[in-house]
Amino acid sequence: MSARFALDLLHPGHVADSWQDWFVGPQGARRLLIVAGVCAGVILLVVITLVLPPTFRLSRDQGAIPKLRVDLATRDGNLSLLRQDLQALGVEAKRQVRWADILNAFRRQTPPTIKLQKVEAGLSSAPAAPPPGQAPVPTAATGGGELRIEAVTPLRAGPPPLLEIASLMGGLLKDPAIDRRYRLKSWELKQPGGGGSTVGEGAQLQVLITLSEKPR
Repeated sequence: MSARFALDLLHPGHVADSWQDWFVGPQGARRLLIVAGVCAGVILLVVITLVLPPTFRLSRDQGAIPKLRVDLATRDGNLSLLRQDLQALGVEAKRQVRWADILNAFRRQTPPTIKLQKVEAGLSSAPAAPPPGQAPVPTAATGGGELRIEAVTPLRAGPPPLLEIASLMGGLLKDPAIDRRYRLKSWELKQPGGGGSTVGEGAQLQVLITLSEKPR
């Protein structure tokens, strides 16, 4: 039976320690404590530099979530309000463009002898109720809107200026801005106060024209 051993030439009289003796020898406990302390320091350094910062950021982000939700709800409400305002502006812009086209049509089609007093858009009046015991008279479906026009023309001796009035109504109904939306419903002439025979300087004849909106 043979055994291996090592001689320490630098320290005569001592047997050289093996790597096992470095941990289990007389100084092994102290060395183990040193190694354990170094490992604990390395682990602590790794935790401080790599684990704690993301944990703190995650905790901070989680704490900010309720505030972000409140901000999101506020911005969503503002966005909805802005969307409603834009829709209202779009409707108003379409109305302004439509009225501009209508007014341009009146400017083009109105004869010089006729002076416009009022151009008004509104809802059509409800049909009158039939007498008891009678069925309602069927009427054509309408779009529900009316364009009421009031104009005056000088009252001259002789027949009323029907040619100018017919020219006004015919031109309006042929104009694309009016024709694609309205149709003639009724028209009426009103004499000035004092009867139809009253003709004098400054006397005028009132023209009332009603256009109904076409069904869509």
